[in-house]
Amino acid sequence: MNYQKELFQKEETILRESLALLEEPLEQNEKLPTKYRELVNHYKKLLKQTKLLVKVSDRQQRDKINEVQQTVLTNEKRLAQILEAIPLGVLVVDHERNPYYANRAAFKIFNLHSNSIENIEQLLNLYDQSLIYMVNDYSTQCLPLEEALLYGNICNTELNVVLNHKVIPLEISGMPIFDHKERVDYAISIFKDISERKHAEEIKILHSKEIEEKNHQLIQLNQEKNEFLGVVAHDLKNPLGAILGFSELLLEIVSDDEIKDYVKTIKDATKSMLTLVTTLLDVNAIDSGKINFNLKNHDILPILNELLRYYKKAASNKNITIHLETTQGSYFAFVDENITRQILDNVVSNAIKYSPLGKNVYIRLFETKESIRCEIEDEGQGLSKADLSKLFNKFARLNPQPTAGEHSTGLGLFIVKKLVEKMYGKVWCKSEVGKGSTFIIELVGGKQ
Repeated sequence: MNYQKELFQKEETILRESLALLEEPLEQNEKLPTKYRELVNHYKKLLKQTKLLVKVSDRQQRDKINEVQQTVLTNEKRLAQILEAIPLGVLVVDHERNPYYANRAAFKIFNLHSNSIENIEQLLNLYDQSLIYMVNDYSTQCLPLEEALLYGNICNTELNVVLNHKVIPLEISGMPIFDHKERVDYAISIFKDISERKHAEEIKILHSKEIEEKNHQLIQLNQEKNEFLGVVAHDLKNPLGAILGFSELLLEIVSDDEIKDYVKTIKDATKSMLTLVTTLLDVNAIDSGKINFNLKNHDILPILNELLRYYKKAASNKNITIHLETTQGSYFAFVDENITRQILDNVVSNAIKYSPLGKNVYIRLFETKESIRCEIEDEGQGLSKADLSKLFNKFARLNPQPTAGEHSTGLGLFIVKKLVEKMYGKVWCKSEVGKGSTFIIELVGGKQ
């Protein structure tokens, strides 16, 4: 480049000198012929140099063009290899909807064996024929190639292609390829055979219908069971109550000790059966949603004191001391009075039932800003993590057993949890094996 610049500068200098000589009178311009010859010679050199530069430039341009062409060919080969390797069918048409390219997967999906232009046309014809099986109102349909070519839109749809009287469901996407002027130059469509997915969906729908039908049958059976259980338990309650009443009467009028023992056995068994029947009726009422709650502001402390008076004898029989800890004279909660009595009755009786002889039961009442909390702590056997996980389940069978042969249905804590939650409260248990258990009942706070 420096050499060419120097050469052109030298030529410009000679040209200026020659023009200056031409402006002098002819008789004084003896150097004109010589300068003219030099000028011509320099222009010859310049022409030769220019031709040489043009040849070099042409060769460089050709090399660049060849390099670009090779790069394009290489990229085309790589793109073709990628398109041939993917498991999705690919079909490309130009802006006039003439077939341009299709990969191996596309021919396989349409049951064709080669990728000649003729077979690409055949593939495109099969695609067009499949449109016949769509609904007649094409304006509401997503036609992938048409959307891409006519409107430059990307379109995704599912289409059934009929080949040899066999329907093949395809998932098809269409998208445009634009030129440098943002005009649609090509449209590419991608096919995926979704036969397996459709088959799985059909099986799933079939199974869902079967499961739904089975669930409906189970619901009906459960309702029938609840109704039958309610009728049986209700019909048993009255005669059991009568037996219990007569047994208590017999204990007062019979003097024979042996007969009294028999009557006491009848009374205890009847009482256990009556408790079970009453519990089953409660469970049935909870399951069927037939319990009516009358939520009002009630003081929890009198309810608890009444229960402790009732259980004083049972605790004394096991030499258990009950400690009631309070810090104020009333604890109002927004609850149903009878339901709350049933909940506390169940938890207090359990504490006595599962406590060994000579132990303590601690009952504590707390008032927080939004709730009333009652804690019932015993010094019993405690619960393992496995027992805690199923503690409030229906018919739960736990490792700890009543310490004096008392009866347990496995339903009491299930009922407690359901009733507490129906009053928007919470109940849970803290326990370790060998360290006793603490049941916490949290109820919605009321106004005094």
